[in-house]
Amino acid sequence: MSRIQDTVAELHRLPGVKGAALITNDGMVVAAALDDRFEPEVIAGLASYLLMTTQRCLAEGGLGKATHYVLTATHGKAIVETFDDSSLVVMVDQFVDLGRTEAEVREAAQRIRRASRIA
Repeated sequence: MSRIQDTVAELHRLPGVKGAALITNDGMVVAAALDDRFEPEVIAGLASYLLMTTQRCLAEGGLGKATHYVLTATHGKAIVETFDDSSLVVMVDQFVDLGRTEAEVREAAQRIRRASRIA
């Protein structure tokens, strides 16, 4: 396994994490570790569309680029860290310790940045 896949798999093993995926801006899966009920390609396609439209709205509003998102839904949250040409998407349940999990996601994002520079 690559360092990036290992990092994504480590995130999936955290308490309350339903899945994690590194996706390209155009919706391709780079690495994924997801619960069985998730399809990596569906997560990648939906997340890339959501991130693209959100970035466009922010740009049109003169707000600049966002690099960290937390989306809240009825039964969980999605934590997203964006890179230049990809994004790390982590789905968590509604009971997760958000502060701790966000810290873990940020640390994983740093490991992915380092690994992608080396590769």
